Formats: sequence, structure tokens, C-alpha cells
Amino acid sequence: MPGLWAVSATLVGLWVVSTSLSGCREGEASPPPATSAATADRSGTVTHRADRQPAAALATSGTSTGATEGGSKAAPDQANPAAVKAADQRPPDGMVKVPAGVFLMGAHSARGNPEEKPAHEAIVAGFYLDQTEVTFAAYQRCVGAGACTATEGNNPFCNHKYTDRGKHPVNCLDLRQATAYCAWAGKRLPTEREWEYAASAGTERRYFAWGEEEPTPGTCCYGHPGGSCPVASFEPTAFGLHDMTGNVWEWTASVFVPYPSHAKPDEIQARQRYVYRGGSWSRRFPKWMRNLIRNRYFPDQQSAAIGMRCAKSISPLECAPDTEPRDGECLRVRGTVLCEPGYAFDGDRCSLHHGAAAALPPQPAARATPSVPPPRASGPTTPTITRSRTPAKDADCRRNWPATPAAYMFRGGHNYPSRKPAVGAAGCVPRDMGWEWTSACCPN
Repeated sequence: MPGLWAVSATLVGLWVVSTSLSGCREGEASPPPATSAATADRSGTVTHRADRQPAAALATSGTSTGATEGGSKAAPDQANPAAVKAADQRPPDGMVKVPAGVFLMGAHSARGNPEEKPAHEAIVAGFYLDQTEVTFAAYQRCVGAGACTATEGNNPFCNHKYTDRGKHPVNCLDLRQATAYCAWAGKRLPTEREWEYAASAGTERRYFAWGEEEPTPGTCCYGHPGGSCPVASFEPTAFGLHDMTGNVWEWTASVFVPYPSHAKPDEIQARQRYVYRGGSWSRRFPKWMRNLIRNRYFPDQQSAAIGMRCAKSISPLECAPDTEPRDGECLRVRGTVLCEPGYAFDGDRCSLHHGAAAALPPQPAARATPSVPPPRASGPTTPTITRSRTPAKDADCRRNWPATPAAYMFRGGHNYPSRKPAVGAAGCVPRDMGWEWTSACCPN
């Protein structure tokens, strides 16, 4: 209902617009996939649709595998070692097994946002992942056990403000709270590469969790004026997972650094920003829901649009073909390094292909500590911000922010945060953003 959407959108306020920066031009849509049998997906990978196997068929669910008619797991035959081993490999309840794999992570060189490049080979050991986002009721059990602190926040869409949202995802929690919950549950937060691998159906490199089609309110919790949705309200997607696209963004254990990505979880440091993924109920434009988009917050920040799901390592380490365990992760020991089409590995990185054969990468040295970003306070230099009218967007402003019905385009500054003060000083509400621009709804 337009009226309900307008009221809810007004309540969301400035934070409805994500802190991530889109590389798309205002209103620009990515080109649709080709319609031939061999279809190039939006990241540049060629996929023969007739040969695609549903990723869910590759995963094992802890909620269905080995269940008896009464709903409980059948006890393994203790006299049969193979049965005992199979039982040990079943996922914990509420989790699915994501198989080990090697995939191309990140965006095609000609598409995507700057922080999503370069596309690079990422190796993932087999792991377990929660089938749904952690619910508010589950988090409250951790609070009751004294292992978690209560969620806080004044946003009207924080689920702790309601008595009937136990089945909704927990939100309004920071990175430390998310980490504490997973530890209490005997799990951990997934890394950024684990999250992208699971959401994208591994080597299929799906644009959204279900495929290439843009999201609608019927495919995921997206453009939803009432806040989050109960978990698993929509059909499962890759590996049998629910809500990898939409509902709430999900914290990862990875520092926001330039690619290539880290294989292992990162320690929490106050002045580092950490990645969260997946889009949320508050988004109104499909570009914010892409599997590749990287959003980030400092550890003590939280939002009604951010929640979590947990992962769990498999021991001993399970590695994909051509990779072997090394120092707690899987590393390539044979075969050809993956690069995007038209590129080849030159012994150091993927570069434009000139006929040279790809070689194995050198064994990685210890990871360098990520550079510390500048303090949050702005520097003494005030960037120049310009503002111009964009009447073509007025209808969207009138529909969603009737108190600020005139659309303007703000340009300049270093990024979205540097333009945000100028937008606020003009009494405007951000409606969308890109790397170099912010579209806002302003008073007449």
C-alpha cells in the first residue's frame, strides 16, 4: 500500500540508504543475460544452462538428512563403521553442508563496483552454514544464558521492540554481539569468501541467490515497508539456504580490504571495518541485492537492516580436487589458476591473456596486517559538493518521502559519507547513491 510504504520509509530515514557505494550510474540497469544456450552471466562467466545442476542437490541438510518418520534422526548402526562415519558427517541441526570448492570471486573487470575487483581465485574448504538467519528467539536464549548482551537501538524496526518477532532475524546487533552468539552456539561467523561461495551456488556464480532474475517482493524480503520478515518465508536457494538474498544483511568475520580476499577469519579490531553481505528488506533497488556487493561497518555499529548467520568448520579439513590442507586452509597444489575470461595467471596475478600458460601461484606468505583506515572524523579539508535538480525522480520522492518531494543530485566529495553532511544540511533524505553521486529527496 503506497500510504504504508510512505510512512515506513519516512521512519527508516537516512539509514535506509546503505553505506556501500554503487558503481552503477543513476538508474542504469545491468545488461540482461544472453538468451542463447551458452549464457554469459553478469560477472562474465559463460554458463551452459542445460548443464547446470542445482546447488541444493550438492548440499546435505541437518534438518532432513537421516530423519525417521517421527522426525528424529535414526541412530547409526554401531556395528557398521561406515554408518558411524556417515552419522559423524551429518550437519548439526539447522545447518547445511557446503562442499569444498574453487571458484572465481569478485566482479568482471568491465562490471561491478571498484571494491568488488579484481576477480580472483578463491578456495573454500567444506563447511557447515546455518540454513536460516539467526532468529531473535535464538539470540534471546543466548542472552538468557548470560553469554550474549541484549540488542539495543532506537530504530523503529529493531525486532527487540516487538513481542511477536521471535521468528524474525535478530537485528540491531554489532559485530562483537554476532561473534559472541556464534561462539556460544559452538560455531563462528562465515568469512566473506565462504559467504559469497554459498550465496552464489559455488562455481555457478549466480547474480542473486536464486539466479539471474531481479528480486521482487515475491522472491525475497525486499522493498518491505514493515521491516524484516520471518526467516525461511521464501523458497530455499543455493545449497538449500534461505534468505541469502534479502531480509537482513549478514555480518562476516572478514575485514573490508582490497581484494584478493582472506581465507581465514580476521580478528576484531576497533578501527577496522568489517564486511556484511546479502541486501536487506530496506532496499528498493535491485543493485543493492547482488551477491557480489560488499558493505561494511565498524565493529560497534549496528542497524535494523543487519543480522547474522553462523558457520562451522569441518574437521579434518575437506579440500577440493587439486588443493590440499596447508596451515588450516586449502591451497592449490596442481592445476590451472582460475581467471575471468580473457585473462590468464602470469605467476603473480590474472592479467590480460597473451597466449602465456597459467602457472601455479607461489605459496602465500603470512598475511600482512590490513592498513588502518583513517579516523571516522572528517579532515580539515571540506570537499566541494554541488547540487542540481533531477525532476525525473520527483515521482519517487513524492511516493516515498512526501515531505521532501523534490529530487536533487549531489555530486563531489570523496565518497558517500563526505556528501552526507551536505545532504542533511539541505534538509534532504538520501534515496540512492553511487560512487560519485547521491540522489536525494528535498523540500520544495
